[in-house]
Amino acid sequence: MQRIAKKLSTESADDLLQKFKIKVTGNIMWAGGITVLLLTVAQLLIGNTAQGSVMLVAGVFFIGMAWRYHGRRIPIIIRLSFIGLLSAITAMSIVLNSYIGVYWTYPLLVACFFLFSGRQGIGAAAVLTLLFSTVVFVSLPLNDSWRVCASLAIILVLGAVFAVLLEQLQQLLRKLVVTDTLTGVQNRHLVTQVLEEASYRFARYRRPSSIIMADLDHFKKLNDAHGHLFGDQILKQVAERMRSVLRQNDQLFRVGGEEFLIVLAEAQLSDALRVADKLKNTISQTPFRGKTTQVEVTLSLGVAEVVKDQSWVEWLNRADTALLEAKRKGRNQVRKASSVSRDASLQL
Repeated sequence: MQRIAKKLSTESADDLLQKFKIKVTGNIMWAGGITVLLLTVAQLLIGNTAQGSVMLVAGVFFIGMAWRYHGRRIPIIIRLSFIGLLSAITAMSIVLNSYIGVYWTYPLLVACFFLFSGRQGIGAAAVLTLLFSTVVFVSLPLNDSWRVCASLAIILVLGAVFAVLLEQLQQLLRKLVVTDTLTGVQNRHLVTQVLEEASYRFARYRRPSSIIMADLDHFKKLNDAHGHLFGDQILKQVAERMRSVLRQNDQLFRVGGEEFLIVLAEAQLSDALRVADKLKNTISQTPFRGKTTQVEVTLSLGVAEVVKDQSWVEWLNRADTALLEAKRKGRNQVRKASSVSRDASLQL
């Protein structure tokens, strides 16, 4: 069954954020390498051979690493080397060129907050602030050095505030992206990742997992009879009842209008069938109340356990096929999937 799998084949918010971070760090590495090589020429022309030689090595290294890791995540040891070499060059420039070298301390502090996330960026910037302040106090007159140190401290504080707020904003945006606004459960953005991880755990460590596809019976008729606002109230209550049955480490997703997916970690088929039966009874045994009326709602469910040599798509298709079988055989019931998917040949 391709209908569910096609919905889940989009990139997650985490994937998009990771790609953005890779692009930013890569561009910073390219910019640093090109800038250092250009400044190397200037240093050699004015006779600063020692500093020019160090900058030449650093520039070639930066360009090489940017080329090697183009489109990929740059390892933290390379990013640390980038900041370390540029800090050494800047400190040398302060000692040799006095005030001219100070100008390069500021973009370096800012770069820390882009190359490292959260507390790592704050820590790296704090270390550089301490290093540059020490070099400035040794190399410049006191009347100027304390002003430079104060400006570095201000940039550190502002950068730290920026980093903390950005991290909180990212967490909030991530929550908004992966949460269904109506029911408060997870939406389908993370389903692919969760199913792939469960499949990997089974293939690598033989740790079982099961999924349940659940669909409210005759929900369109309910919407037609009582209106969509009433239907939304029912969906919220359904999600609340489902959460009351599930464990803390189980994951509940709304993957369609009235379709839900439950991922049960460390659950064999027999365990998942018991959970599915509890879900069915929780929904069907107590009427749902709206503002003006109450209705009885039933649930059809299909259950599948992860098996060897099957992709997450085939696993999901097996549960979806079992759900359709429950629908065909009268609804308000639980059906388990066959061990071998008849849809295994389907492609996205």
